[in-house]
Amino acid sequence: MNSRNLLIFISFIILSAADLKSQTTVGLIGGLNIQSISGDAPQNASYGSKTGYMFGLSAETNITKEIKIVLQPNYSVYRTIISYDIGREDPVDSMNVKMSYFRVPVLAKLEAFNGVTYFLSGLDFGFLQDSKIQDINKTSEEKDISESFEKFDLAAAFGVGVKFPVKRFVISAEGRYSQSLFNLSKENFNSLPSRFRLSGFQFLTYVSYIL
Repeated sequence: MNSRNLLIFISFIILSAADLKSQTTVGLIGGLNIQSISGDAPQNASYGSKTGYMFGLSAETNITKEIKIVLQPNYSVYRTIISYDIGREDPVDSMNVKMSYFRVPVLAKLEAFNGVTYFLSGLDFGFLQDSKIQDINKTSEEKDISESFEKFDLAAAFGVGVKFPVKRFVISAEGRYSQSLFNLSKENFNSLPSRFRLSGFQFLTYVSYIL
C-alpha cells in the first residue's frame, strides 16, 4: 500500500470512528491558492505568488460536542514567478514555476457565534504530482523539475470561515493560511534555492450536504 492509499485508509478509519449520530456533512470544495515558494532566492532574483487553484471533496463530523474533524482530499495547483532584476520593467528571463499536489488536510474545527463562524487548524498532507518551469513569455517548452522537489509535503494550516445553512445544505466561505514544515528542496536547481517551502493563503468555498 503506497503512502497516498494509506492516508486515504486512515481518513476512512477516522470518519468511521467518529460519532456518526452527530451532524455529518459531505460536499465539494474549490478555491484559489495564493501561495508561493519561500526561501533564499538566487542573486538578483525574487519570488512572487501567482494565483493557483484547488478542488476536491470535504467531509466533517463531530468527535466531541464542540469539535468537528474535517477531511478534504483535493487536487491543488500552485504557481510561483521568479523575477530577475536586469534593469528592465519586465525581465525577459523571469520564470514561472507550476506545482501540482494531491493533498489531504486533516483539520479540527471549532464553531462560534451560534455556529455561523468557525475556526480551524490542523495538518495538510501533500503528495507531489509534478513540477514544471517555463520562461514568463512562454517562448520555450515547459521543463519538468519534479526531481528537484521532495515527493511529500507536510504543512500546518489555520483558517476562519462563515457558513450559511440552506435547508439540508451548508454553503461555506473560508480564508486559510498554510506553511510547509519541512524543506521541499531535493536536488539543487539553479533557479531554486537549496532550501524552500510553500506558504501563503487560500480562499475557499464549499457546498456540503447534511446527512
